[in-house]
Amino acid sequence: MAVNLHVHTTHLQFTGNREVIALEGETVGDCLNQLVCQYPGMEKALFAKKDKLLNTVEVYVNNASAYPEELAKPVGNGDIIHIFVMLSGG
Repeated sequence: MAVNLHVHTTHLQFTGNREVIALEGETVGDCLNQLVCQYPGMEKALFAKKDKLLNTVEVYVNNASAYPEELAKPVGNGDIIHIFVMLSGG
């Protein structure tokens, strides 16, 4: 199933400035694992440990939050995944 993943601006350095990446998978986790296989630098940018996203990473599927079980969220052909990074500072 083809899914389009939209990469957050802060992660473009890992994807060669590709903003949208076509992936295959049945869940968000499948798609993110495929993304990491294609772009290994994304692993540290997304995951705190295997199968656990960083607490600053938010995932949306078709403009709806995938929280709380982001990685288990089913996706289908034509779905759109957005990765957002919560930024803070002062």
